[in-house]
Amino acid sequence: MNHKNIFYSTFMVVIFTLLAGCSSTVDQQVAAIPLFPEQHGWDLKQVSISDADSTLDFKRINCVWVIGDDNKPSDEPRVTAIAEKLVTMTPVGKLAIEPDRYNDFKVADNSFTRKVVLTFKDKKSYTLLIGTPAVTKPAYVRLADKKQVYKVDEPLLRNINLDSASWLAPEEG
Repeated sequence: MNHKNIFYSTFMVVIFTLLAGCSSTVDQQVAAIPLFPEQHGWDLKQVSISDADSTLDFKRINCVWVIGDDNKPSDEPRVTAIAEKLVTMTPVGKLAIEPDRYNDFKVADNSFTRKVVLTFKDKKSYTLLIGTPAVTKPAYVRLADKKQVYKVDEPLLRNINLDSASWLAPEEG
């Protein structure tokens, strides 16, 4: 009887460990998939970033990022970095919320911290609604045509500066 209890106890511990381990591994695998797994930063043609008051447009012309309608030269490494971060953004979790709570996370169609429109060379376009409801909370992202809200741990997304002058190429000299 003693061996039987030890066997069952060991069996239960193994089963519990396997179930707990598999569950968290699956959750991590789901969360580790980028929002745009089939796209790359170099595939971007245009990035528009806006808030309720202003919009900042970056276009790639002849493989060079420019700003605005007058195609001013940009701080190329900085623009490339944010474009790459937006395309390779990987959620760290999913939120199970209903659309009536989107305002709470600042990812509603009419209430967001930043709206980002990514347009790729293949003509595909995606609209991201990025929400940062409080300074101490993480950022949240929702594709405008989807219901799923994701938690993202990317500090760069929390405060994207919309002042076009701050994105201009540094003057040489």
